Amino acid sequence: MGKTELTSRERYLITFENQEPDRVPLTFNVPDNCFFNEKIKWHTQLEKAKLLIDLGLDPTIDIWLPDSVCHPDVTIKTWRSFDKTLGCPIIYKEYHTPKGILRQVVKETEDWCSSRHNQWIPTTLGGHDRKTYGMELFDDWNVSRRLEPWVKGPEDLEKLKYIINVPDGWILDEWKHDAIRAKEFAEKHGLLTMARRTIVGDAFQWFCDIPNFLMTMIDDPDFIEEFFDIFHRWAIRQAEIALDIGVDVFMRRGWYEIPEYFGGGNFEKYLKDSIQEESRLVHQAGSKHCYLLTEGMSRYIDILEDMDVDILFGVEPVMGRADLAEMKKRLGSKKTIWGGVSGEITLNSGTENEIREETRKAIKILAPGGGFVLSPMAGLFYFAGTPWGNVDAMIDEWRKVGKYPITI
Repeated sequence: MGKTELTSRERYLITFENQEPDRVPLTFNVPDNCFFNEKIKWHTQLEKAKLLIDLGLDPTIDIWLPDSVCHPDVTIKTWRSFDKTLGCPIIYKEYHTPKGILRQVVKETEDWCSSRHNQWIPTTLGGHDRKTYGMELFDDWNVSRRLEPWVKGPEDLEKLKYIINVPDGWILDEWKHDAIRAKEFAEKHGLLTMARRTIVGDAFQWFCDIPNFLMTMIDDPDFIEEFFDIFHRWAIRQAEIALDIGVDVFMRRGWYEIPEYFGGGNFEKYLKDSIQEESRLVHQAGSKHCYLLTEGMSRYIDILEDMDVDILFGVEPVMGRADLAEMKKRLGSKKTIWGGVSGEITLNSGTENEIREETRKAIKILAPGGGFVLSPMAGLFYFAGTPWGNVDAMIDEWRKVGKYPITI
């Protein structure tokens, strides 16, 4: 596409204003410990950014929010025993708080020590590896193996408050130092910074029995509101420290805030105000607010249209069932659409012609007028198995048709 005077960051900022820069930004939301081959590999996001820059792409520098820490008055107890009936080890973990014990119990299946069972909470450095094979608070592996959830009812909410906190002291200082280092790298290379990501609605599937929680949204709304308020207050505090550092974009994670769990009514009742408050805080700091939603964009379109979110991250036409044309028509003049191509289906297993066709289609529909970032969605956590030739085909097609003005 040739060199331009725009930095990658400037290209993004023009895009976020729903204007046309020199070309459609293209990036890959790929784990930082993902290896492709001897030509394309990295260990950290800084190494990844340099490689993507060399390919002419638009990587972002992620400033991952600090993990939750316990109140100083909390002690933790863990143990493991073999259950003859289940035929496997059982892992127990208890947080002993001034308000009582919060406990979770999970089955340790044969694949528990698999290399795929990485640390769920990424860091700005980019490492995902676990320090132990113990039980983490935020871990998808616990959900399907869970025998007893952390939060069983209203009696556990006061206990929960003692383990969902932003760190302070030297832990927060270290986080700030890494965030500043990441910003320095981004400034040197003209890259966009993105703080990732607050968790509110998503928390229910890690901390509660899912079917019971869904029924409780009808039977006991006060409990649901108090549960989400604990994570909302944590999210606002996280936003404050990240915005104090200064970032271009601040992300709210909504991986499980989807219609299959909430529907439009409960989304508006329990989650919308939380997202709106976060958006207002982000805007007051002069940053853009990004909402990650893996599916349901089209089903939530009436709600999203009136919300203050600037960027809709995760727009995916296959598994996410996003209607690209409708989203462009309804939201394209107000919000940036980030995505457009299925990473897990099209990019991972499509033919070269299918990949090129879907890339062209996304650009043709979503790019005119600006407000579009091309990126395969969702998440690309399984991207390690994607043939590099597929990635190269998408990049090559983008180079052919992604320059403004769009003429396809």
